[in-house]
Amino acid sequence: MLTMNTTVWQESGANLLRETLRQEARKWHQAHQPPVTLAAWKTQREHVLAALHKAAGTVPDAVPLDVCVHGELRQDGYRIRKLTYQSRPGFRVTANLYLPDGKGPFPGVLGVHGHWSQGKIAARVAARGHLLAKSGFVALLVDAFGSGERGTKPGEFEYHGGKLGISLLSLGETLLGMQVVDNMRGIDLLQSLDVVNPDRIGVTGASGGGNQTMWVAALDPRVKAAVPVVSVGTFESYVTNCNCVCEVLPGGLPIAEEWAILGLCAPNALLILNSLLDGPTFVAQEMIRSFNAAREVYRLHGCIDKIAYQAIQLPHGYWPEMQRYMLGWFKLWLKDEGNGLPCETPAIPELPERDLMCFPDGKRPADVPSIVEYLAAQSPSLRKRALAPAVKLERKTELTALRELLKVRDNGRCVRRGPAVVGETQGVTFRKFSVETEPGVLLPCVLLEPKGARGSTTVLALHPQGKDAAAKTQTVETLLSEGKRVCLVDLRNQGETRWDTSTIHPDHDAARAALWLGHTMLGDTVQDILAVKDALADGRRGQLFELLAWGEPGLAALAAAAALTTEFAKVTVSGLLSTYVVTDSVPLQGMSIAVPGILHWGDVGLLAALVPCPVAVFAPVSPAGKALTKPELAAWQKEARALAKRLGTPGQIETRPDVLA
Repeated sequence: MLTMNTTVWQESGANLLRETLRQEARKWHQAHQPPVTLAAWKTQREHVLAALHKAAGTVPDAVPLDVCVHGELRQDGYRIRKLTYQSRPGFRVTANLYLPDGKGPFPGVLGVHGHWSQGKIAARVAARGHLLAKSGFVALLVDAFGSGERGTKPGEFEYHGGKLGISLLSLGETLLGMQVVDNMRGIDLLQSLDVVNPDRIGVTGASGGGNQTMWVAALDPRVKAAVPVVSVGTFESYVTNCNCVCEVLPGGLPIAEEWAILGLCAPNALLILNSLLDGPTFVAQEMIRSFNAAREVYRLHGCIDKIAYQAIQLPHGYWPEMQRYMLGWFKLWLKDEGNGLPCETPAIPELPERDLMCFPDGKRPADVPSIVEYLAAQSPSLRKRALAPAVKLERKTELTALRELLKVRDNGRCVRRGPAVVGETQGVTFRKFSVETEPGVLLPCVLLEPKGARGSTTVLALHPQGKDAAAKTQTVETLLSEGKRVCLVDLRNQGETRWDTSTIHPDHDAARAALWLGHTMLGDTVQDILAVKDALADGRRGQLFELLAWGEPGLAALAAAAALTTEFAKVTVSGLLSTYVVTDSVPLQGMSIAVPGILHWGDVGLLAALVPCPVAVFAPVSPAGKALTKPELAAWQKEARALAKRLGTPGQIETRPDVLA
């Protein structure tokens, strides 16, 4: 086993890639400027709306709300109705409806929460329902998809972001878009009530709930007043900083900056509340950049009095002071009372969380699915449809579609290769150098050449923990003993290039950044592999290249080999994700493998089938990280070979149950 120091850069280069991503985000920010005429804005508005609907996911045909009441609590001057309603066919949302005493009609307010795993029943969230009902508003507080009573296990609360929320991308859905649909249906429910004035609808929430507030107010003109709290920055500030998957719109920055989404709310009333002690994503200075541009849209509409902001000396949260601002704003624009300034709030009770649950016994019906249950219901049928025997598969067509899904931008030609530092250790000559795979993306590489190297084969070794982890494997030692050269590479956000140290899930912020910019991390990795190979080839003919990958990079290795018809002699992968179909538990793989709409195209087996050279797959795993059983392994290999036959590729695909050490 090699014990060498694989570090290439004397000084840390961890922030190089982060700075490149930020620069790209900055360029998009500069490209989006507010229009100067109302006619120009109306044209831009239609283009932005069309692009947003496409990027956010499907909007199903409306189905009956079919409201079911699961209990009611009597309070002083109002009551709380525990209910579910249908958002999509066979897909229900858990909610609490706060109803003031009296005939009304009252304004209706949709209350959406941030990252409280308990959802609507968390005391800080429920407080808004009590406050609004006591102040003469009907309030509907809903559980965000995957939160509250919509978690994986009934009665247990969990965070709905990370790998759980991003897994919806494989269906062509987004957590952001699914929340918008749930929330629009919540507005349908409010408008269906005799005690609600259907023309006086508001929405508010904090953090992730503030983000939901912005999106539903932008996409649904029925929202006459909105108060997003601690959630507005710029989309530029989202890139490489931390926020949730529920706030990610794939390809969002090429479509618009955040000011345009705020501008879509015009001419309806919009109050933005931010904290002066917040983190960099939602820092007040970023919010003001968006506010200033959005205000220009309101100016074009002739209603500049309907947009305002307040930055308050508090940390991230929906604090009582902010609730006073919200209440004053809603009273002005939904009740024609006051001047929109903060007003006093009544005393708020705090009820036991269990009392507010629709299903306190944990017996949740099947039509209130968790994210995992929804994935399990939808993903198999999408995959089956994409790979059905009646579907004609052509290699060129499938490769073109794959490149579009992965957002691979060119043929992976190296921009430049830096000078090498040469040394020797344990009978192996090493060359340390950097490859610029595209402008601003620098990857450190170590080329190992054993003494008496035979032939002209170079193996690119790719490990999710970077080149240092790859160097310590028995497999690399074996390859060197066979006389093959081995190039160890730190791909993006690996080893020396790792800038994303998020503890939420591996590659959390890096994957989000790529998606916002219209990339995928998987496609970027394909780009890197092809560029490093190009740098090593350096125009010389007769060289052979193989790919060796563990874990998540295995998918990129297959895609890279599929993209080049003759330039890889073999692909070996270990711990490969066998399928994007989720059946029974939260996926464990890093977020770098997220690809919007992949199951509409096919699956991992089709990816392997596209590769024209021999493919060796060691110990493939399920999304839950479980090794395939022998029958599952045999079935996977059989299907991949059958797909290769349909594509007209050799289908030299072998599987083995053992892990590649």
